[in-house]
Amino acid sequence: MTGKAKPHTLSCAPRTPLTGGLFALLRASAEADPDGAAILCGEAVVRHAQLAEDVARLSRALTALGLDKGARLGVWGRKTTQAVTAFLAAAAAGAVFFPVDPNQPPDVVRAVLERLRPAVLCVAAEFLPALEALFPGPRPFAVAVMDGPATGGLPCLRDLAAGPYPEALPEVGPDDPVYLNFTSGTTGAPKGAVTTLGNLLANTEASVSAFGLTPDDVHLCMMPVFVHPHETLLRPLALGGPMVLCDRVSAKAVATACRRHKVTALMAVAAIYETLLRLPAGADNPLATVRVAESGGMHVPAALAAGLARRFGTAILPVWGSTETTGVALANRPGEAHAPCRLGRPVPGYVVRVLDEDGNDARDGEPGELVISGPGVCPGYFGEEPRPEFRLFGGRFRTGDIVRREADGAYFFAGRQSMLLKVGGMKVFPVEIEEALRAHPDVAECIVVPVADALRGEAAKAVAVPRTGATLSPGELRRYLATRLHRMKMPRVIEIRDALPRTPGGKIAWRALA
Repeated sequence: MTGKAKPHTLSCAPRTPLTGGLFALLRASAEADPDGAAILCGEAVVRHAQLAEDVARLSRALTALGLDKGARLGVWGRKTTQAVTAFLAAAAAGAVFFPVDPNQPPDVVRAVLERLRPAVLCVAAEFLPALEALFPGPRPFAVAVMDGPATGGLPCLRDLAAGPYPEALPEVGPDDPVYLNFTSGTTGAPKGAVTTLGNLLANTEASVSAFGLTPDDVHLCMMPVFVHPHETLLRPLALGGPMVLCDRVSAKAVATACRRHKVTALMAVAAIYETLLRLPAGADNPLATVRVAESGGMHVPAALAAGLARRFGTAILPVWGSTETTGVALANRPGEAHAPCRLGRPVPGYVVRVLDEDGNDARDGEPGELVISGPGVCPGYFGEEPRPEFRLFGGRFRTGDIVRREADGAYFFAGRQSMLLKVGGMKVFPVEIEEALRAHPDVAECIVVPVADALRGEAAKAVAVPRTGATLSPGELRRYLATRLHRMKMPRVIEIRDALPRTPGGKIAWRALA
């Protein structure tokens, strides 16, 4: 790099529209540090000036294919430099990006495309046969190939990005949608949250402030494109630093990317950190340069936090975020000690309440539903008319998560409303049972789910995975828990498995276990 770009100062809700929306970030970095690395992907390096020029030219070409302001651009591919460029080109054109999950069955992919009706679909070459099978006749959208040369009469992004520079870019205001961010689908059919420019800037600025991120940070961007397209992507763009793309979430791939590029900030789910702990012992510490290690999307067991600190010297930072809040809304800060189930404090701009069963504010120490509001909360779901009784309405999101607020302003996770057990009238939070199970030295990971019980209405079912080389039995775990849990909290069923089922984003697919 020839220098470092200064952090950009963008209001969470700009009073005037930005030319090209997110393109303002690219242009600022290109002007401040044209030769600085914007994207690192394996051995490939994309410089700030090159990225800004490719995005601008591609936006013009996509517009010529029919991608007008407000139209939708679909991307059916993996996490590559082309996917990032397509995302930013759509934003520069004032269009709305949405990802296609390549792990979905063909009929689901077709239903998504028919429902969202993209003006242009960017497809990785490996998925062209699948696209042809889904739409063998005339397609209702233009198609561009994301990688490789043009094929079958279809243009490729590389050639499109070499076309003329646009005479002008549209202005994008804070309420204009930038992309559709889909829920994970672990609690029902995925929905596309309409994410605006104002939402993106609010969440990015809040995260930068909460974690003390700087232009010197190197961000590992490993979440699939269809999970959170922006979360770690926009932070480096806003700061003028580099993002490292890692399309695979295997322990080896993550460790290699961290070592090669000296990553300082990353976000992952707890399961990915678990796989890092299982790496063979070696001389090199893959997390040696990491100073901000966020973990969201699922509970962080105390044993995992202790294991990372002991082996790698890494302090894990549990956070709470969601699709509907455009990412992180609660976070532990660097330097704060880990405590079981501690979600931390609200990040700047987010307003957090805990409501009891009657809809009133719960007192400190009492559990209630977590409700989030503020400029980072999405306005609604695509194709769904907003209504006050919906969880997401009017800048407020009723999360369905049960938390408690302590007197020092920190929030603690208790469980999800959908996972809360009522055993003989007693409220039982699965996370408490999971923490007890994880304290067993031979348990690598576990989850507790509710099951029907004829006598008590509901009961707990525990599914545990043994550590490598260890053996477990339901009887052994039952004896272990007997001295640690109230008898009403004891799992009625204990099951031992080699692995837990997971979503493509790494979360545990708990419904498959219930």
